[in-house]
Amino acid sequence: MDYALGHIIISHIIIIGILLFIYVIPVVITIFNIINLIKKKAVLEFFIDILTFVLGIPLSVLLFWFWNAKEYTEPIILGRDDFTLHTPISYKHMLTFLVIAVVAIIGYWILRIKKENLPPIITVLCISSMYLGMALGIIFIIQIAQNIFSESTLMPYDALYLTLFPLNYILCSIRLMRQVITLKINDQAREEDKLCEYEFSTDPQSLGTSSNEKVKGIYNNRFLNFCYRLLLKSAGWYTAAFLLMIPLLGILLIILVIFGQSPDSIIKAFTETSDWTLSQEISPPPIEDYSGHYLCTVALKGHKKLVKPTRMGIRHGEKIVVNRQLCIANAFEQVIQERLPKLHKLIRNVYDNYGYPLSKHITTKWRADIVYILMKPLEWLFLLILYSFDIKPENRIAMQYTGRTAIKVYPNNFSSK
Repeated sequence: MDYALGHIIISHIIIIGILLFIYVIPVVITIFNIINLIKKKAVLEFFIDILTFVLGIPLSVLLFWFWNAKEYTEPIILGRDDFTLHTPISYKHMLTFLVIAVVAIIGYWILRIKKENLPPIITVLCISSMYLGMALGIIFIIQIAQNIFSESTLMPYDALYLTLFPLNYILCSIRLMRQVITLKINDQAREEDKLCEYEFSTDPQSLGTSSNEKVKGIYNNRFLNFCYRLLLKSAGWYTAAFLLMIPLLGILLIILVIFGQSPDSIIKAFTETSDWTLSQEISPPPIEDYSGHYLCTVALKGHKKLVKPTRMGIRHGEKIVVNRQLCIANAFEQVIQERLPKLHKLIRNVYDNYGYPLSKHITTKWRADIVYILMKPLEWLFLLILYSFDIKPENRIAMQYTGRTAIKVYPNNFSSK
């Protein structure tokens, strides 16, 4: 009894811990990041930054992994698929998305840890990578926004929670950029003051010269002087980082093209999807579980150019994908059932014993294609029998899996034999 009670208590503690990890802690971290962005003096800044990444990244990966969302080209199987929406990021272009995200995170932490000791070029490069991460985060949030409160997800508000890490990255990046740029400008101002003091001590005639005039001549090279003056103001840092972001993105895309990604993969990652805000594709309509009929499986899973799915149909009140081979086979079975019920019963028993188990092994497109090809001779035989005994065989074939019967719609189509 005590063991059972202890087991129940431990189970409840684990459940509470999971709920805290998934629902409470991310919200608390987000609140702290908002406060730290607004307040001049941050609260537990470094600790919150660590929690943001250490907890935010695994939570986002777990939520996306639990979804197990399908590519837009695959239909949702109602009753089988837990997640009834397609993936918000195309798996084909996922590598581009992940590489840019990783570069943005690395840039953030280099700047976060070494912000006081980084050379100007490296600082600007890190800010550029953070720009990329912020842009990626904004686009991702826009993509999810359409179904952010959708009931088609696994857990309550899991789509909303999937946007929390990108949101927190944006909050942290804005705060860090503001801190670093302020720090760099103050450092430059101190160096400029020291320079002016040094020049005054060595050249008393410069007493009436303004510091701005002194700055213009700090370097012999005009371009270096221009860069120096540009970085004297915060707007200069933001502008320089933005300009450097373009070649940085270009370099990343060139590398990704070598690994098989297209130059516009980052755009296609969001547009070659369905069901989401930026989606440009249309998925096949959802269907009910097709298990149990191997020709239904072939029509759904085979390569479309070969098996040629024609429309959606109804089987036992459930939606299925239909092709001509399936309709011909079912029409043949219908004729046998009408004219030779005993033979139909025998055929049906054989099919139930061998056809259903076979459907469980049709798990790939190539297996479905092979079954389709092997069934071709039988399809032609079924069609020959239909054209031999049916006055209007095509009407019977067309009525298969429509929820209606050809006899009711075309009562004079069949011979009276």
